[in-house]
Amino acid sequence: MTQQQYNMAGGFTLIELIVTLAIGGIVMSIGVPSFIGMTRDNRLISQTNELVANINLARSEAVKRGVRVVLCRSADPSASPPSCGGNANTWTTGWIVFADANNTGAYVAADDTLIRVGQPADSALTVITNAVSNNNLEYNADGTTNEGGGTALFVLCDTRGASQGRQIQVNAMGRPRLVKGSDATLNCATPIQI
Repeated sequence: MTQQQYNMAGGFTLIELIVTLAIGGIVMSIGVPSFIGMTRDNRLISQTNELVANINLARSEAVKRGVRVVLCRSADPSASPPSCGGNANTWTTGWIVFADANNTGAYVAADDTLIRVGQPADSALTVITNAVSNNNLEYNADGTTNEGGGTALFVLCDTRGASQGRQIQVNAMGRPRLVKGSDATLNCATPIQI
Protein backbone atom coordinates (compact mmCIF):
# COMPACT_ATOMS: atom_id res chain seq x y z
CA MET A 1 0.00 0.00 0.00
CA THR A 2 1.36 3.37 -0.97
CA GLN A 3 1.38 6.36 1.34
CA GLN A 4 -1.42 8.01 -0.66
CA GLN A 5 -3.66 4.90 -0.40
CA TYR A 6 -2.92 4.68 3.33
CA ASN A 7 -4.01 8.32 3.90
CA MET A 8 -7.29 7.71 2.05
CA ALA A 9 -8.29 4.69 4.17
CA GLY A 10 -11.28 5.51 6.43
CA GLY A 11 -11.55 5.00 10.16
CA PHE A 12 -11.88 6.69 13.52
CA THR A 13 -9.11 8.10 15.55
CA LEU A 14 -9.02 7.43 19.26
CA ILE A 15 -9.97 11.05 19.99
CA GLU A 16 -13.02 10.87 17.71
CA LEU A 17 -14.15 7.67 19.42
CA ILE A 18 -13.78 9.19 22.92
CA VAL A 19 -15.74 12.32 21.90
CA THR A 20 -18.52 10.16 20.39
CA LEU A 21 -18.76 8.03 23.54
CA ALA A 22 -18.84 11.16 25.74
CA ILE A 23 -21.70 12.65 23.70
CA GLY A 24 -23.53 9.30 23.83
CA GLY A 25 -23.11 9.21 27.62
CA ILE A 26 -24.52 12.72 27.99
CA VAL A 27 -27.54 11.87 25.83
CA MET A 28 -28.17 8.67 27.84
CA SER A 29 -27.94 10.51 31.17
CA ILE A 30 -30.64 12.90 29.97
CA GLY A 31 -32.86 10.26 28.33
CA VAL A 32 -32.89 7.44 30.92
CA PRO A 33 -34.58 9.41 33.75
CA SER A 34 -37.20 10.64 31.27
CA PHE A 35 -37.82 7.07 30.15
CA ILE A 36 -38.21 5.88 33.75
CA GLY A 37 -40.68 8.70 34.46
CA MET A 38 -42.60 7.88 31.30
CA THR A 39 -42.78 4.21 32.29
CA ARG A 40 -44.11 5.12 35.76
CA ASP A 41 -46.67 7.50 34.24
CA ASN A 42 -47.87 4.81 31.82
CA ARG A 43 -48.19 2.24 34.63
CA LEU A 44 -50.21 4.66 36.78
CA ILE A 45 -52.42 5.77 33.89
CA SER A 46 -53.04 2.18 32.83
CA GLN A 47 -54.16 1.14 36.33
CA THR A 48 -56.33 4.25 36.66
CA ASN A 49 -57.97 3.58 33.30
CA GLU A 50 -58.64 -0.04 34.27
CA LEU A 51 -60.34 1.00 37.50
CA VAL A 52 -62.42 3.68 35.75
CA ALA A 53 -63.44 1.12 33.11
CA ASN A 54 -64.56 -1.27 35.86
CA ILE A 55 -66.52 1.50 37.62
CA ASN A 56 -68.23 2.37 34.33
CA LEU A 57 -68.89 -1.32 33.67
CA ALA A 58 -70.54 -1.76 37.08
CA ARG A 59 -72.77 1.23 36.43
CA SER A 60 -73.78 0.20 32.91
CA GLU A 61 -74.42 -3.41 33.98
CA ALA A 62 -76.67 -2.23 36.81
CA VAL A 63 -78.77 -0.24 34.36
CA LYS A 64 -78.74 -2.95 31.69
CA ARG A 65 -79.62 -5.80 34.06
CA GLY A 66 -81.98 -3.77 36.25
CA VAL A 67 -80.35 -5.08 39.45
CA ARG A 68 -77.80 -3.87 41.96
CA VAL A 69 -74.21 -4.36 40.75
CA VAL A 70 -71.30 -4.25 43.19
CA LEU A 71 -67.64 -3.43 42.67
CA CYS A 72 -65.79 -4.68 45.76
CA ARG A 73 -62.19 -5.02 46.87
CA SER A 74 -60.86 -8.55 46.96
CA ALA A 75 -57.86 -9.98 48.80
CA ASP A 76 -57.51 -12.66 46.10
CA PRO A 77 -59.51 -11.97 42.93
CA SER A 78 -57.93 -14.96 41.16
CA ALA A 79 -59.33 -17.43 43.73
CA SER A 80 -62.03 -19.80 42.60
CA PRO A 81 -64.53 -18.44 43.46
CA PRO A 82 -63.27 -14.95 44.28
CA SER A 83 -64.66 -13.11 47.27
CA CYS A 84 -64.96 -9.58 48.60
CA GLY A 85 -62.57 -8.70 51.41
CA GLY A 86 -59.05 -7.65 52.15
CA ASN A 87 -57.50 -4.84 54.15
CA ALA A 88 -59.68 -1.84 54.99
CA ASN A 89 -59.57 0.95 52.40
CA THR A 90 -56.96 -0.93 50.33
CA TRP A 91 -57.86 -2.04 46.80
CA THR A 92 -54.28 -2.72 45.69
CA THR A 93 -54.85 -6.50 45.72
CA GLY A 94 -57.64 -6.29 43.14
CA TRP A 95 -61.43 -6.24 42.91
CA ILE A 96 -64.43 -8.01 41.44
CA VAL A 97 -67.61 -6.78 39.75
CA PHE A 98 -70.78 -8.83 40.19
CA ALA A 99 -74.55 -8.61 39.85
CA ASP A 100 -75.84 -8.84 43.42
CA ALA A 101 -78.98 -10.96 43.04
CA ASN A 102 -79.45 -11.51 46.78
CA ASN A 103 -78.68 -7.84 47.74
CA THR A 104 -76.08 -8.78 50.37
CA GLY A 105 -73.20 -6.71 49.01
CA ALA A 106 -71.00 -9.82 49.20
CA TYR A 107 -70.33 -12.17 46.30
CA VAL A 108 -72.05 -15.55 46.68
CA ALA A 109 -71.11 -17.75 43.71
CA ALA A 110 -74.33 -19.79 43.91
CA ASP A 111 -76.58 -16.72 43.66
CA ASP A 112 -74.67 -13.85 42.08
CA THR A 113 -73.27 -13.36 38.56
CA LEU A 114 -69.55 -12.58 38.33
CA ILE A 115 -69.05 -9.93 35.66
CA ARG A 116 -65.36 -9.03 35.83
CA VAL A 117 -62.24 -9.61 37.90
CA GLY A 118 -59.83 -6.67 38.38
CA GLN A 119 -56.24 -7.77 38.72
CA PRO A 120 -53.90 -6.55 41.47
CA ALA A 121 -52.08 -3.30 40.96
CA ASP A 122 -48.41 -3.30 40.06
CA SER A 123 -46.24 -3.72 43.17
CA ALA A 124 -45.09 -0.10 42.89
CA LEU A 125 -48.69 1.20 42.98
CA THR A 126 -51.23 1.60 45.76
CA VAL A 127 -54.99 1.91 45.38
CA ILE A 128 -56.79 3.21 48.47
CA THR A 129 -60.27 4.54 49.19
CA ASN A 130 -62.14 6.68 51.64
CA ALA A 131 -64.78 5.43 54.10
CA VAL A 132 -67.58 5.77 51.52
CA SER A 133 -66.05 3.11 49.26
CA ASN A 134 -64.10 1.24 51.93
CA ASN A 135 -65.54 -2.20 51.15
CA ASN A 136 -67.35 -1.71 47.88
CA LEU A 137 -69.07 0.60 45.44
CA GLU A 138 -72.70 -0.38 44.88
CA TYR A 139 -74.76 0.70 41.88
CA ASN A 140 -78.54 0.70 41.88
CA ALA A 141 -80.59 -0.30 38.84
CA ASP A 142 -80.94 3.40 37.88
CA GLY A 143 -77.15 3.92 37.75
CA THR A 144 -76.87 5.87 41.00
CA THR A 145 -74.65 4.73 43.84
CA ASN A 146 -75.93 3.27 47.05
CA GLU A 147 -73.41 5.22 49.14
CA GLY A 148 -75.62 7.48 51.24
CA GLY A 149 -74.96 10.64 49.23
CA GLY A 150 -71.20 10.70 49.87
CA THR A 151 -68.53 10.82 47.22
CA ALA A 152 -66.50 7.64 46.81
CA LEU A 153 -62.79 8.38 46.35
CA PHE A 154 -60.17 6.07 44.88
CA VAL A 155 -56.59 7.34 45.10
CA LEU A 156 -53.85 5.72 43.01
CA CYS A 157 -50.23 6.54 43.85
CA ASP A 158 -46.78 5.22 43.09
CA THR A 159 -43.41 5.83 44.74
CA ARG A 160 -43.40 9.48 43.56
CA GLY A 161 -46.23 10.32 45.96
CA ALA A 162 -49.35 12.44 45.76
CA SER A 163 -48.00 15.03 43.33
CA GLN A 164 -48.09 12.45 40.53
CA GLY A 165 -51.08 10.47 41.87
CA ARG A 166 -54.56 10.17 40.45
CA GLN A 167 -57.93 10.37 42.16
CA ILE A 168 -61.20 8.95 40.91
CA GLN A 169 -64.25 10.65 42.43
CA VAL A 170 -67.61 8.88 42.11
CA ASN A 171 -70.54 11.09 43.10
CA ALA A 172 -74.00 9.92 44.19
CA MET A 173 -75.15 10.05 40.56
CA GLY A 174 -72.57 7.34 39.85
CA ARG A 175 -70.38 9.23 37.43
CA PRO A 176 -66.63 8.83 37.87
CA ARG A 177 -64.45 11.92 37.55
CA LEU A 178 -60.66 11.81 37.27
CA VAL A 179 -58.40 14.30 39.07
CA LYS A 180 -54.62 14.41 38.66
CA GLY A 181 -52.44 14.89 41.74
CA SER A 182 -51.16 18.30 40.69
CA ASP A 183 -54.78 19.48 40.20
CA ALA A 184 -55.99 18.64 43.72
CA THR A 185 -54.81 17.88 47.21
CA LEU A 186 -54.28 14.13 47.33
CA ASN A 187 -53.23 12.00 50.24
CA CYS A 188 -51.73 8.63 49.33
CA ALA A 189 -52.35 7.23 52.82
CA THR A 190 -55.92 8.37 53.56
CA PRO A 191 -58.17 10.01 50.95
CA ILE A 192 -59.67 13.28 52.10
CA GLN A 193 -63.46 13.19 52.36
CA ILE A 194 -65.15 15.73 50.05
